[in-house]
Amino acid sequence: MKLEIILKKCQSQFTVQNFKNIDLVGVSSDSREIKDNFLFGAIKGKKFNGERFIKDLVFLKNLVIVISTRSNSKIYKVNKNITIIQTYDVRKLIAEISYFFYPKSLDETVAITGTNGKTSIAEYVRQIWSFQKVNCCSIGTLGIIHNKKKVLETNLTTPEASEINRCLSLLSKKGCKKAVIETSSIGLDQKRLFPFKFNKVVFTNLTTDHLDYHQSFNKYKHSKGLLFKDYIDNNSVGIINADSNHSKFFLNICKKQKIEIIDFGLNANFLKIKKIKKMDRKYNVFLSIKKKEFNIFFESFSVYEIYNKICALLIIFGKSLEKKDFQIIKKLKNPPGRIEKINNKKKLNIFVDYAHTPDALKNVLSALKNFCKGKLITIVGCGGDRDKSKRPLMTEEALKFSDKIIITDDNPRNEDPKKIRNEMISKIPKKKLIFIKEIPNRKKAIQYCINILGKNDFLLIAGKGHENYQIIKNKKKFFSDKQTVKELIN
Repeated sequence: MKLEIILKKCQSQFTVQNFKNIDLVGVSSDSREIKDNFLFGAIKGKKFNGERFIKDLVFLKNLVIVISTRSNSKIYKVNKNITIIQTYDVRKLIAEISYFFYPKSLDETVAITGTNGKTSIAEYVRQIWSFQKVNCCSIGTLGIIHNKKKVLETNLTTPEASEINRCLSLLSKKGCKKAVIETSSIGLDQKRLFPFKFNKVVFTNLTTDHLDYHQSFNKYKHSKGLLFKDYIDNNSVGIINADSNHSKFFLNICKKQKIEIIDFGLNANFLKIKKIKKMDRKYNVFLSIKKKEFNIFFESFSVYEIYNKICALLIIFGKSLEKKDFQIIKKLKNPPGRIEKINNKKKLNIFVDYAHTPDALKNVLSALKNFCKGKLITIVGCGGDRDKSKRPLMTEEALKFSDKIIITDDNPRNEDPKKIRNEMISKIPKKKLIFIKEIPNRKKAIQYCINILGKNDFLLIAGKGHENYQIIKNKKKFFSDKQTVKELIN
């Protein structure tokens, strides 16, 4: 596609130096992917400034580079063969160019935001579409999954704009008609999805997370709210968990934007949960839709799983949802690493879960506590170079439900692991420290817990879930909680 055609479609303000109307063959903000006739977005991030890599690309033919108007680079004066586009917001323009460069033919796109539940809901939605024989995909923490096959591993919950658009374009050519995308607060703040307009925008819940990036909870909340402001049109539908403490914030945005609202929960108007009754290994849920009352049995460990499944059904069926449509939930499987029980020859009750926020940990532990007839033991850690404020909160939540806690390492990255562990217990009263044991090596922590686990005890290994790596310094080493459990027991 000609560069001029793409730039004419963009709303962003920009200036061009050394313009050449080349045929673009690719767009990326990763310098390692750049070839002849590519457009490179020189994004300045926290760790790397894309402009540093321009010197490695100058030998390429028909190169286009997008840089900030605040940049000191004078590459366009030195090398007249390079087309330079300058703009105030490089990320936004790269997202826009990627959107128009990579054609897509999707019938429906869904975006889900919230602190917890995004991955589970996205996976349930993709599963239901697959049951309905719909050619579909999901994009998020689990990677990019087309129908039932993972086609790409992603490092980010919401990948960079060029990666999302490129993959959706390729999948469209393979007949993909529906896509569900997890939208993180950071992804929204960095405009990775601009200028998508989603058919359905979804809010799950809001608790503390990513404050290392956003600096305040209010900024974090407003970044989530961008999905309901900037990524909708007149035909979009907002699906809201009415029982979140912050649901009014998102409901008010929907009302101001004059888009249709479908809410669910105890405080909802559309799908009202009347009562949830816990039974042995399942819940009896009493519901009301359009004044029609009925009850549904959910085979779930937790109430939040029920909310996630209801949300997925509303994404699929909208306001036409009826009692008969709930039958499909019997077929749904939880995503890997989400309150996942690890089968083992000793028949020990061992679970792994991705819970890495205080609220997520509270939800998982409270759910397991309901079914645990013995002691509940928790292995937990906190990631390095991430939100430090939640470290003591994670331990506090674990103490509320656990009989014993093992604090271990979980992706310490470039921080001192000992410092992270100290911060996790910094606000714990001395009398409660007897319930906490520190075992830095994650494998040894798991081995210790297996050795002390009784027949009726439950062990939760929290924080990594489906992840199969441990990041120490700048190195990513293979490590799977699930595989480690199986190896140690077998």
